[in-house]
Amino acid sequence: MEKILFDDLSFVFDKQLILRHVNATFKAGEIHLLTGISGSGKSTLLKLIAGLLPKYGGEITTGTVSVSTAGQIGMLFQDPAMQFALDTPRHELEFTLENCQVPTAKINSRVISALRFGKVEALANQSISTLSGGQQQRVALSVVMAMRPSILLLDEPFANVDEENRQLLLAQLLKINHDYRTTIIITDHDFHGYQRLNPFVWQLRDGKLIKLLNNQKHGLLQDDRQYIKASLPPVKASPIISAANLSIKRGNKTLLTPATFSLIKNKTTLLTGPNGIGKSTLLKAIAKLVKYQGTITFDSQNIQKISPGKYYQRLGLIFQHANDQFLNVTVGEELNLSLKNGQNSYFTSQQVQRSLSELGLAGREEQVIYSLSGGQKKKLQILLMLMMGQEVLLFDEPFTGLDKESLKKVLNLITASREKYPQTLLIVSHQLNGLDGFIDYHLEFNHQQLKYCGGNS
Repeated sequence: MEKILFDDLSFVFDKQLILRHVNATFKAGEIHLLTGISGSGKSTLLKLIAGLLPKYGGEITTGTVSVSTAGQIGMLFQDPAMQFALDTPRHELEFTLENCQVPTAKINSRVISALRFGKVEALANQSISTLSGGQQQRVALSVVMAMRPSILLLDEPFANVDEENRQLLLAQLLKINHDYRTTIIITDHDFHGYQRLNPFVWQLRDGKLIKLLNNQKHGLLQDDRQYIKASLPPVKASPIISAANLSIKRGNKTLLTPATFSLIKNKTTLLTGPNGIGKSTLLKAIAKLVKYQGTITFDSQNIQKISPGKYYQRLGLIFQHANDQFLNVTVGEELNLSLKNGQNSYFTSQQVQRSLSELGLAGREEQVIYSLSGGQKKKLQILLMLMMGQEVLLFDEPFTGLDKESLKKVLNLITASREKYPQTLLIVSHQLNGLDGFIDYHLEFNHQQLKYCGGNS
């Protein structure tokens, strides 16, 4: 019978002991949910099952991992952008199926089926590089499903996916498990919606893997979503960024019809909206990285009349994909660069060390950044940008990969920094839990329009 077996497995990566004497059996045809704090080893566990580790890094120091299956193993990575080789979803799917030696006559029907699975039929011929993070995740899931794997490994598959598509994809996973007895192993920090899958739930803690009892599982999987209570910006509030008749297109597609809005100085504004609506593109327009029509002003000055050097001393963009943010190889090199060039007086050398300890990153200065977990990269990314000390920070999905405790620590760090060094924040996030009380204003982007929301939203 097909199964995945960890027998007393210990695993070291980049001199860090990640897994300690893990014993677990994942039977065929079951759904499993892996939980644990950021950096606990969830992604490592999936990569061991997929055979990517220790083949491409790390060392098994004790025990074994064995995977018994006659079929394919498909894996969706935490960062879907790392998963693509070709330009469009259709070409990516065709390439994948050719590599799986699917007969040419069957490829087109398999492509159509995979596009339908991920609800990305309308995106089939678009350039993948123009898709939003959530759209890329759905495309990557479609590509993995095109392989018709007997084992499906999903590393935070809904991190940047809006609620409607999250529920659709959860239903799809339940269907393939029921129809094909596909073994599904998922890592996640946000557990709402998983109750319908009735998964076995495992928790990674201190390198150990523990299977939760039913009462523990049901408590964890309860829907605890929170809602943001935000007031409308006062009419006489002081804006730092204002837009007048702002419109944005991506190719021939209109994302934003002429809109007028302001970001209030030293306040935090949450920007929400469905996948692909244009939230990341709006941030890039404010950062002068994409073309737009209309006028954007910073401190009453047209941003097109501010030199790039001066503008980026005052405004910073935290990219959706953390890997795009880093310039250097090690954690220490990035920290030293931000200490040297940063303007935020809150972050003395001593405070940086305290922050690293609080974020669970202490002692990792010599570690290669790309060996960090997704959540660890996010925490480092936010710390580095706070240290740089621009007056305005634009955050694009900064909380993906963060467990509840890590999120709380990140928000506490931002709050403590802003008490000494005030900054204006605009945050794009699909994750709302934990943000109530941190957010001042809520800007909704939908149907090519922007509007501030007041009250529960």
